[in-house]
Amino acid sequence: MTLALGLLLAAAVPMDFAVDHTGRTFEVAQTTSSIQWRVAAPGESFGPRRTLLRTRSADRSVRAAVAADGGGVIAFQSGVSRRRRVRVAGFDSRGRVSRPRVVARGRRMDLAALAVGRGGAAVVVWFRHRADGRWRLEAAVRDPGAAAFGSPRAVSRLQRVPCCTAVAAAIGDRGDVVLTWRSTLRPAAWTALRAAGEQFRPSQRLAPESSDVPRAAIGGDGTAAVIYSSQRVPLRPGDGLRLHRARSGEPFGAAEIVNPGGGVTLGSVTVTRAGRTTVAWIEPTTARVRLSEAEPRMPLGAGVELGVDAASRAPVVAADDDGRTVVAWTERAPSRRSLDERVVAATRVASTAGFGSPVALGAPWPVGAPRVVRLIPGGGAVVLWTGTGRSRSSHTLTRLP
Repeated sequence: MTLALGLLLAAAVPMDFAVDHTGRTFEVAQTTSSIQWRVAAPGESFGPRRTLLRTRSADRSVRAAVAADGGGVIAFQSGVSRRRRVRVAGFDSRGRVSRPRVVARGRRMDLAALAVGRGGAAVVVWFRHRADGRWRLEAAVRDPGAAAFGSPRAVSRLQRVPCCTAVAAAIGDRGDVVLTWRSTLRPAAWTALRAAGEQFRPSQRLAPESSDVPRAAIGGDGTAAVIYSSQRVPLRPGDGLRLHRARSGEPFGAAEIVNPGGGVTLGSVTVTRAGRTTVAWIEPTTARVRLSEAEPRMPLGAGVELGVDAASRAPVVAADDDGRTVVAWTERAPSRRSLDERVVAATRVASTAGFGSPVALGAPWPVGAPRVVRLIPGGGAVVLWTGTGRSRSSHTLTRLP
């Protein structure tokens, strides 16, 4: 049995949500003119919305993220091209917002990524473009307990190739950071690491070519993970979904092939507080949903099957050090009149138990996609998923028992 915490029309789009140690759920969402915040008590529906920040037409690339203690950050880019600025505003678990502060300014900048952790840890990332056409990534980090972000730091070398299609960032509660990106013309997979309290290490190239956008995660002990796909013509055994792991303060190791010979693979990765890595992925040829896991310093285990007939949507996963795991994915749900999809989830209560049967999170939609899953302390989880039809879309937070 599931409980829907709330249904939103497309006018209010959730950007992130988190669950604290008591089971309270925090959500930040974006409308056409504001960033809004709301909270749900354990086992209850959401309360009224509160406006955290009103946005203007001149504000671009607005992003917001919230951590498991209810605190978060709003980052946005403002100003015309000659006076462009990246600004940040923090908020706490009561919805109180600090005054926006400038973390970077310049003539050619574009906000790229934002991530937050407990205790105020946060990282904001942007592109800085030069007049000669070259660019690099820069970042500013706020350490746990700090009142402000540190000085901007370059995290990549100057590049002449076209700018990145996407940047992924993750930050741990101690302030450990992993960034990963790739460019458009030469799609090498790159990463940059920062151990808590230190500076970013020199950027590291993980592969000369990534066939999709790299994704990143980091654990409470600083263990970082990056996944991406490799697909060549014809396919080779080394192709498929690749996982790289790095312990805190160390560079990434060699690629571990999750599904050898699989080509481009939809997947997601998470790392627990103690460094346990979990990858949820969909077999490209059979549409089966699988899960692969690795203990710290141990190789990736063989994947277990969770479901079949999955649609081409990336799954989402959450796990803890006791082995409690939730995976959500899109399942084809055809009927006589349509080719609908529905979002389902499978749960494991401990590492010694097996996964239960997949549970539907709501009614079928023409297009359904899971976005984020978070574990509830003491049991259960919350899944954010989106349903899209011809004339409307919805965003639903569903609580699993």
